[in-house]
Amino acid sequence: MKVTSFGGRDAPFLARMPLLLGMSTTTHESSPTHPQQHRVAVVTGVSRGIGREIAGQLLAQGWVVYGCARRSPQDLEWSDDTGRLHYASADLSTEAGCQGWIDFVTQHCDRVDMLVHNAGSFVADTLMDAPAGQLEGQMSLHVYSAYRLSRALHPLLKKSDRPYVFTLCSVASLRAYPGGASYCISKFALLGFTKMLRQEWIQEGIAVSAILPGAVYTDSWSASPWPQERLMPPADVASAILHAYAASPRTVFEEILLRPFQGDL
Repeated sequence: MKVTSFGGRDAPFLARMPLLLGMSTTTHESSPTHPQQHRVAVVTGVSRGIGREIAGQLLAQGWVVYGCARRSPQDLEWSDDTGRLHYASADLSTEAGCQGWIDFVTQHCDRVDMLVHNAGSFVADTLMDAPAGQLEGQMSLHVYSAYRLSRALHPLLKKSDRPYVFTLCSVASLRAYPGGASYCISKFALLGFTKMLRQEWIQEGIAVSAILPGAVYTDSWSASPWPQERLMPPADVASAILHAYAASPRTVFEEILLRPFQGDL
């Protein structure tokens, strides 16, 4: 049984947990392969919110999904009954966590059709009151993880006949706002990374899109004074990704901006 936690403080404990979530228990160690009729997606941050919706919609359409998040399998608030979700806990804000997740994917996949950089978290701070290491943590989680995973999984993307990379940026990638200094800085950087990735990989036939959602009703907004109906549902963001993937290979959605109907908050 392989370790299920990469780079987190609880790794020794989590290493004793089952590797896979769902009905499937095979690890494909001797001959990693997936039938061509099943597209293969790697999605980070699948435990809740937008990542959970992305994984769920992909599974509903017959995809095989490799998903990770910081939470242990027992702490997930949803489960898969298709046998096509392969989950491992990984702290992608650390280099060790990224490498553990990369090793897991490369050992079990012979190709990747879709890579979704969704792992992230919001912290409230200003340039002057941010505690030591907070900006570095946001950069590591949002930018360096996407950088490391993209470089490492590039060979598997090249084996797909329809390779696509999505980065979950934000309206904070376009407009800074008070109280979100470290978050905005890291999301601006993630959009810059996405533009560079598209520029370099365009000749290799790998599509790259930045998803820039405004206020989405996830756990981070549940305590806000705004009613759920005022914010976008996570399912709409996930649907935008699947719609972009279903487009002709002659088309790429470079940036997809989504806002609440009544305006962003």
